[in-house]
Amino acid sequence: MAYIEKKKVGGKEYFYLSKNVRVSKDKWKKIRKYIGTDLKNLPEAAKEIELIQPIKRLLTLKQMKIIELLKEGYLKKHKTGKSLWKTEKEQIISFIYNTNAIEGVPVSYEDTKHILEGKKPEEEYAKRDIKEVKNMKECIDFLFDYKGEFDKNLLLKLHSIEMKEVHPEAGKIRTKQNIVGNYLPPRPEKVPTELDAFFSWFKQAEKILHPFELAGLVHLKIVRIHPFMDGNGRISRLLMNHILFKNNHPLLNIYNSEKMLYYMVLKEVDAKKREKPFIKYLCQVYINQYKKYLVQDK
Repeated sequence: MAYIEKKKVGGKEYFYLSKNVRVSKDKWKKIRKYIGTDLKNLPEAAKEIELIQPIKRLLTLKQMKIIELLKEGYLKKHKTGKSLWKTEKEQIISFIYNTNAIEGVPVSYEDTKHILEGKKPEEEYAKRDIKEVKNMKECIDFLFDYKGEFDKNLLLKLHSIEMKEVHPEAGKIRTKQNIVGNYLPPRPEKVPTELDAFFSWFKQAEKILHPFELAGLVHLKIVRIHPFMDGNGRISRLLMNHILFKNNHPLLNIYNSEKMLYYMVLKEVDAKKREKPFIKYLCQVYINQYKKYLVQDK
């Protein structure tokens, strides 16, 4: 429960709204929101402080060191930006193929490549399937160029590109309940508040967490909120990689061939209400993908 604190500085009184939050089994942290010299802003402060969530570090120092070594080795050969369409083209095509395949899009890797290169695919596909491949490339190009804030407007814009001519509610927050396997996302009327809490958390977390932790948690939190009727998994993986690219880290690809493990880890998060196993899983996937960059030049 939040409570009001008063401080006197130079003869003037200043009011704060404070709240104690649990950060571990036996550890609490005080968070504080400035109200002003009177209490007229108390309702707004109360609303904002309820959105604040504790920030916990989930990577070990050893894991962070390995990820930084991967980044260092990768940046000796590549720049994270649009130039990756030339230097790491196969990797980006692989990401588009895998992120779509995880969600059931039947376009093969070779035909994904053909579509992205403007060639005719070898197999026949529904118009929607081909559009989902093209839309994913447009999402990636949009993020490479994007210099704005990480906020709700970005989320809606990205979804509008992803689901363009694919879903009638492209770029719109869902107003109906959806179910993902055995997971029941928040009720539709709660989604706006959940998103407000998420972006409030992000503003704090980006100042505290390692970029890899931040990217992984962005993925996890968005996919748990499930703000849209369709496209949530792909949006979460796009935003995860947006954070990585923004911080000069290479792309993280979750392969369709390993999706059962991916889903199992997500289910563990739901069952145990712990985020650390998911970050640990992503870290191991990342290391496996880029372990060649850990080899030091002689």
